[in-house]
Amino acid sequence: MLEPKLRDIIVQARNYARAQGINAEFSLHREKSSLIRLGNSAIALSTSEELTRLDISVMQDRRVGAVSLTADITSLDQLKSALRQAEENCRNALPKDYDPIFGVVEEPIADTTGYDPALENLSPQAKAELCARVIKTVKPRGKYDFSGSWSSGSTEIYYTTTANDHEAYRRLTDGKLVLVLKEQTKKWELSVSRTQKKAHEFDADGIIQELETLLPIYEQNPGFHPAIGPQRVLFGSGAIADLIGLCLWGGFIGRFYEEGRAFTSKNKPGDKIFSEHITIVDDPTNPLVFQMPFDFIGKKRKLFKLVDRGVFANVPYDSQTAAKYKKQPTGHDLENWDLVMAPGSGPADLKQALQLAGNALYIPHLHYTHLPDPTRGIFTGSSRFNALLIKDGKFVAPIFSSRITDAIPNLFNQVIAVSAQAVAENVSATYERRTPSAYAVPSWLLCDKVNISDVAESF
Repeated sequence: MLEPKLRDIIVQARNYARAQGINAEFSLHREKSSLIRLGNSAIALSTSEELTRLDISVMQDRRVGAVSLTADITSLDQLKSALRQAEENCRNALPKDYDPIFGVVEEPIADTTGYDPALENLSPQAKAELCARVIKTVKPRGKYDFSGSWSSGSTEIYYTTTANDHEAYRRLTDGKLVLVLKEQTKKWELSVSRTQKKAHEFDADGIIQELETLLPIYEQNPGFHPAIGPQRVLFGSGAIADLIGLCLWGGFIGRFYEEGRAFTSKNKPGDKIFSEHITIVDDPTNPLVFQMPFDFIGKKRKLFKLVDRGVFANVPYDSQTAAKYKKQPTGHDLENWDLVMAPGSGPADLKQALQLAGNALYIPHLHYTHLPDPTRGIFTGSSRFNALLIKDGKFVAPIFSSRITDAIPNLFNQVIAVSAQAVAENVSATYERRTPSAYAVPSWLLCDKVNISDVAESF
């Protein structure tokens, strides 16, 4: 549970607000973050920070007012002052055109299963030593330069309201490493990424081996220029995570669905929208994700189906959208979803997947992604790192930077096979509040007739 002194101050403030007849919510976010950045094959930045933020919101009828403190919480008087400011903000707020839903912690939660003290305190020196070993091993083999970043740390989240005495708390640790190798003459780039829940989940040897597998293909073969138009594409796990993230924001946000701005707005639950190979759920119980156990109106999160074997299953609603459209909140007042795309029956081994693909493009990552027309699910994204040509079931050459512009419903209706192996992809942002987020996705996805809209003359 939260540090006793800090918890006592917040509980006292909650009880004080209740005694004053104030409907108040208290949401604490505390993080300990460490980051190194690499540039020119050396440490360019090493920084760390510890931040405490407390958001207090007050609700009265259809008005809501809030105040945020970014400071150490040291006294009850400090929170009483913030509570008065939130009250004043509430009185001066414009009333909403719906009855907002007040937060209620459904049951006490204290979750620390994802916490590893060794990862919380992973030193910049340990990070630098692992990266240095990779760089010293690989850099002398060619005209290479390295860049990247490694973020790690811990997050504490605490939530309680005047509705009852229940408290919701979690503490977890996470880390994400991205190393990029750039060839200085031909300008192609290779990327290796790793996600952490524990301090020692990966090592330099595995990263070196991954680079050594790719380097001969890039060094010994000229770049291939794919044709514009429909292509068979074997997507890697990083690209799949990007695709289901685009799918979520383009088709499965309650507000967008209700406003007609989602590509699913013309559909209703029960309609078939994708291939039967596609099942996507929000599952906080999956061991590969970061498992957010509650949301920020206190609902306990459970498995929530979005797409079930190609069939549109459910629309998720945050509390604000639910209130406006007279729906029930579904546990989605949060920033970090636990998205899971179900594995299929295809071989887990990538070599077997290449044989299945035959002649195709291998795109393991997507970059510069965007949804120019969410109403039709149209997205765009470019290959950049590690993209290869598959010919007769083998990697034969790197491909020039190729842009996909297609519709999500079209792509997910052209699925040939899905890997039986599930992997974790860390999709955490590195800006604003530390919000660990990972998706569980198949290790590969094979699709036909994926539209290549543009190909550069370089990598």
